[in-house]
Parts: sequence; C-alpha cells; structure tokens
Amino acid sequence: MTNPKQDKLQPIYEIVKIKAERRKLPKKYLSENLTDYTVRSPQDFADIAMKFIGDEDREIFLVACLSTKNQIQSLHRCHIGSLNASIVTPREVFKTAFLQNAASIIVAHTHPSGICLNIVS
Repeated sequence: MTNPKQDKLQPIYEIVKIKAERRKLPKKYLSENLTDYTVRSPQDFADIAMKFIGDEDREIFLVACLSTKNQIQSLHRCHIGSLNASIVTPREVFKTAFLQNAASIIVAHTHPSGICLNIVS
C-alpha cells in the first residue's frame, strides 16, 4: 500500500525577481536623494559615513553601493554588532551589491570606543 501523501506532485517554485526595499532618508541628512552624494575620494565617503553611523553606540558595518559615476545608489547597515565587535560574512556584504546592480562598493564601520586604527594609508 502506498501513502497518498507521497503520490502527490510537489510544486517547484522559481524565483523570478528579488527587490531591495528603499526608504526615504530622515530629514537630518543633507539630501533625501542618495544619488546627490558622489564619492570622489576616501574622505568624501568617510564624511558621508559619519553622517549615517558616526554617532552610534555599537559597531555598525555599513555597505555603500555605487553607480558607474560613483554616486551612492544605496546604503545598507549590513550588521549591527556589539560594543566592540561586528562579525560580517561576505554573503551579507555582496547581497546588497548584487540586488542594487552596483558597479562598486565601499564599506565602513564605527568604533564606538573612539579608538580607531587606520590600516590603509
């Protein structure tokens, strides 16, 4: 005797499209449109990142997706960590870039302790 539940065909689902959700920026930022922010130097992005995550009390890992003209398409708080750690996987970082069709990405994170070690010169 066969089990009737096993005889039924199971549907197969195809993922047709995945979209990222976009929200308006709060009024505390200079512009409500992210494409108004163009990155021409590391300092440009450092200034932008400070506006978005500079006053946080825990480590925040931020991913910025850029267009071919280095305009910011999206900002994503990839991970909110603890007081002194933020563990991020490459999957989380690149997921946003793929969904936004980004030409490039820039990442940043906070140091709530105030101690910042600059490795890149």
